Amino acid sequence: MNLQKPEKVMITGANGFIGGSLIRHYQQQGVDVVGVDLHGDGEKVVQGDIGKPESIADLLDQCDVIIHTAALVSNALGDADMWRVNVLATANLIAAAERHQVRRFVQLSSIVAYGNAAAGELNEEHPVHADGGSYVLTKLASEHAVLAAQARGSIEVVIVRPGDVYGPGSRPWLILPLEAIHKSQFMLPEKGEGFFRPIYIDDLVRGIALAVESPQASGEIFNLSCQGYITSKEFFSHHYSWLNKRGPMLVSTRTALIAASIATKIANLTGSINEASTATVAQLSTKSWFSIAKAQRVLGWAPEVLLEEGMQRSKQWAAEQGLLNKPKQ
Repeated sequence: MNLQKPEKVMITGANGFIGGSLIRHYQQQGVDVVGVDLHGDGEKVVQGDIGKPESIADLLDQCDVIIHTAALVSNALGDADMWRVNVLATANLIAAAERHQVRRFVQLSSIVAYGNAAAGELNEEHPVHADGGSYVLTKLASEHAVLAAQARGSIEVVIVRPGDVYGPGSRPWLILPLEAIHKSQFMLPEKGEGFFRPIYIDDLVRGIALAVESPQASGEIFNLSCQGYITSKEFFSHHYSWLNKRGPMLVSTRTALIAASIATKIANLTGSINEASTATVAQLSTKSWFSIAKAQRVLGWAPEVLLEEGMQRSKQWAAEQGLLNKPKQ
């Protein structure tokens, strides 16, 4: 497969889990790369607001590829904020990329685009469904903004739908669960039999890099996930073993929804945020998994990091961060 190496890559959301991993990847590969985020570091991450992309016009003139990872990833934040960041900013950014003649725009979407009610193995031709709250809805709408640019025909676009991305630095699948387990506040709906589709961060980064370089990827959507699925019980049992605790706590989906509703009401009253919302319960109760045949065929990609290896690396990072220590009272 003939690959087209990028000349300079811009990565939005560069301080995030995926964005930061991409920065390090391109630095290691010797590719000219710059990150953009609301807070810069004075070196490889430039302070900028992608919702006002003309403020970074000089960077847009320099890069030939944008990897757009910036997003509010939450099942608890309000609709207005989610739409402003995930949809409007995406539309503004890709329109600016067209004006500045950026060659390729790679959008990080999510497998939540298929909706929580979908079941069985899903490929990229399966219809999307906004049945999972604001995050799902805004991810779908952000895809629409990118596909609208593709229809205009002045920029190459690729949409990547990652599975459940885990590894060192993962907030939803590593940091938050460990915090909740320490507090004895973690439970799994569907009695732990919901389907989990883990993809280690390094495998995702490698797939994104191929989506950047492959001429055949232009105009395409790709699932990047594991082969098949495991149960949520199997995945999160690792976290309990790291803490020498028994678990996970397995409950019915109905019980989990009631608990999530109560926790959200309490959070609203106290001015805090409850990520263990009803949308999260629905997400952990799903019975779908994702075909990666297209990514294998077009990109020559397949996941390489086995779950045990990925979880061992995650455990080591969590230990280094003090996440396995019992919190002080």
